[in-house]
Amino acid sequence: MAGLIGDFLSASSFTAMLRPKASTAEVGQAASVLGSLAKDADPADRLSFIGRVDIAPGRLTLKLNPAAIATRFGIDPEDTPTGCLGSEHPFQLRKRGVETKIIRADTPAGRDAVLIRNVAQAHVWFERVKRGETYAQIAKNENLPAPRIQRMIGLGFLAPDLVADILNFKQPHGFTSEWCKTHDLPFDWAEQRALVRTL
Repeated sequence: MAGLIGDFLSASSFTAMLRPKASTAEVGQAASVLGSLAKDADPADRLSFIGRVDIAPGRLTLKLNPAAIATRFGIDPEDTPTGCLGSEHPFQLRKRGVETKIIRADTPAGRDAVLIRNVAQAHVWFERVKRGETYAQIAKNENLPAPRIQRMIGLGFLAPDLVADILNFKQPHGFTSEWCKTHDLPFDWAEQRALVRTL
């Protein structure tokens, strides 16, 4: 939540709306303060700006506290433009065992170096299988359990668009190497895509 507020406060449009009648210098000063709040402030400080959070299916609405904003920037609360104090963010709920996480739809999954490495390794292992090595032989040479080799080698059969998503850091948040260690991937590309979309 504090990160979401930081993103919101750092938006240049927010600065312009917050001080619509200010001089260029005043807008610049406000933008500087907002920038430091977005990057350096203690998350608890950022949370003090929250007025209200509404959660509906697939959508989170964030409304900032006009009094807190006015105090921070020396603005009369009556002059605080309410139109710039709210934003909407789509999200998905993802279950991880007993916990449920809210994943913002506009947040990239980020680089998963382990998953990238395991996709590449799966291709290497598959080539070794084609040359006649058994899973047991590969497992012995790699010092890994054979069932893990069998499960992870499935990454070598990923649909090309799923591989591209991984390389471009656009894979679903739940599609990780840890997930792959405990789940079998279907070989059919359409089934893979349908499964990965649920993660």
